[in-house]
Amino acid sequence: MLKPAKMQKARLVALKSVSRPLLSELHRLGMLEIRRFGGDGFESGKTMEIYDRVSSSLVRLRSIKSMLGLLGKHPEDAEVGLEKTLEESESFNIEEGLREKHTLLEKKQNELSNIHSKLEDLKKLSGFDIDFSKLTSGSLSFSVGTVPLAKLPSLKRELKGVSLDSHVLGREGVVAVAYPSDEAKVELVLSRHSFVPIEYDGFTTPMETDNELREKASELKVEIGEIKSGINEMANKYGEKVLKLNYSLGLWSERMLATKEMGFGSKTLILEGWVKADNYDSFRNTLQTKFGDKVYIERICPRKKEESPVVLDNPEATYPAQFLVRLFSLPKPSEIDPTIILYVTVPLIYGMMLGDVFYGLISLLLAGWLQNKWKKGGLGYGVASVWKFSAIAGIIFGIIFDEWLGMSSYQFLLLFQQWGLVNLASFGITGPLYHGFHRSAQVSLLIGMSILLGLVHLALGFLLGAINEWHHNRKHAIGKLSWIFIELGGFLAVGSMMFGIFPEAVGMAGAGLFLLSVIVMAFTEGPIGLIEIPGLLGNVLSYARIAAVGLVGVLLAELINNSFVPAPEQGIVYAVLMLPLLVLFHVMNIGLAMVECVVQGGRLNLVEFYGKFFQGGGKEFTPFAITAKNEK
Repeated sequence: MLKPAKMQKARLVALKSVSRPLLSELHRLGMLEIRRFGGDGFESGKTMEIYDRVSSSLVRLRSIKSMLGLLGKHPEDAEVGLEKTLEESESFNIEEGLREKHTLLEKKQNELSNIHSKLEDLKKLSGFDIDFSKLTSGSLSFSVGTVPLAKLPSLKRELKGVSLDSHVLGREGVVAVAYPSDEAKVELVLSRHSFVPIEYDGFTTPMETDNELREKASELKVEIGEIKSGINEMANKYGEKVLKLNYSLGLWSERMLATKEMGFGSKTLILEGWVKADNYDSFRNTLQTKFGDKVYIERICPRKKEESPVVLDNPEATYPAQFLVRLFSLPKPSEIDPTIILYVTVPLIYGMMLGDVFYGLISLLLAGWLQNKWKKGGLGYGVASVWKFSAIAGIIFGIIFDEWLGMSSYQFLLLFQQWGLVNLASFGITGPLYHGFHRSAQVSLLIGMSILLGLVHLALGFLLGAINEWHHNRKHAIGKLSWIFIELGGFLAVGSMMFGIFPEAVGMAGAGLFLLSVIVMAFTEGPIGLIEIPGLLGNVLSYARIAAVGLVGVLLAELINNSFVPAPEQGIVYAVLMLPLLVLFHVMNIGLAMVECVVQGGRLNLVEFYGKFFQGGGKEFTPFAITAKNEK
């Protein structure tokens, strides 16, 4: 779990006569990520000759599938053999009639859309009692259209003396203007007033035209319905066959493309790739059982500087943390997989900052609701899962801090007693249920705990960095370890000499350890390491934001309670008025707290901590497998 799954590179040599069934079996198994073979004496980088037929048929069948409205649907039957698939698909000719129906459907839909557009224009003209078919004259020009309502008075003033009729429709003024054909001023005035003309060709009176257009629209809807019914009949008749052929052609197309990564001799083919080490024996035995001595499989060593693909091998419960790892970057095969570590540190830091039972419960419910709204595997689902998991830690720390909407548990219960809703004495409660760690009352200790957590968190990062480097560069690994002792020495020295936490002798020992570690670090990391020492102090102090974010949330919650929690003596009317404000401000505070906890917690984990050991850049394992994309 602390390392990506171990991978094994394998080589397969097979007779060309079994190339198609071998491709089918590899595709079905989904265990091997194929890598391009580049050996001498073998031809590579080309697909099988039959690929052009497969590709052409697939393009045609996908077009038919789209026209039949079958996108997103999948066949009931399994794949069909290649020759039979090609024979059936090449003899399957319904696209000409189907395309004619779609062309006619598109034409009718455009006509209907045009009628709807004319009806919208007609609404604007309904205020005129005019037969628009008679607006023709050799000496007069007519303009009908709209202007912004605010410009209508100005337009009337400037066109005073010109025949103008108008009415108001919503935020527009609809105008009809008649003017001498040689009067250019009118067109200039209309343009200056943002005039938008309305096309009225073919219109008679608004009422007659409306009836004609609606009758035509009804006829078109019937025709469109008949065409769609015809297409649906074809979908019902041919749909399953189209889906099956699409599915099989999609599989064979991908298999044909996979041959570009293989090497071909006169009678043999060869391919290389990666398989999970735990699956290698099963993979080999399955192929040998099916193909016998026609396929030979062996383990091989990767080429120089070749890295294996990465598979994160973690329990299902760690999905939220694994999502974060994948979102940031996959580790290299030789690196530690930080999933399990983030599984602890992310909720720990979030919980310490949030630290309120009710705020945590609301976070949990909101994250759960969002998780149900999004599809598993997507970005939204992943973020919601991290948030939901971290919210549980917020509830736990809320219990530790004894914070319930900015009040202690006893204060919260006492509020209900004051309003006569509960009698605590009847339950044997006469004082605080327990004494939690109240952050607002122990600020110095809270800051100290936050910084101490930062020291441990960063030290863990340096330790992981040393482990990552140990088998590659011992010198750098020792340099990573020296940072841990710089931390420890500095902590003991500062704690003793500045705050008197430790005896003077401990402080002197810490100072000595600090200086010795600096020397080791300078030797292993060079001058750059010395320059980074002040940065380490900044990294450590940045963990004080855990205390700062938490304190801001607590103090705001207490301020909200002091301002808006009603007392019984203030009366029920006052309580009814204050309750919505109390809820509103707590909701705002919860939102602020959640955002800050996510942002600041993410920074501490993915910037301060990750930077000490994580390089990333691993390439995800993508086996040659049948997936949902084959069914599109």
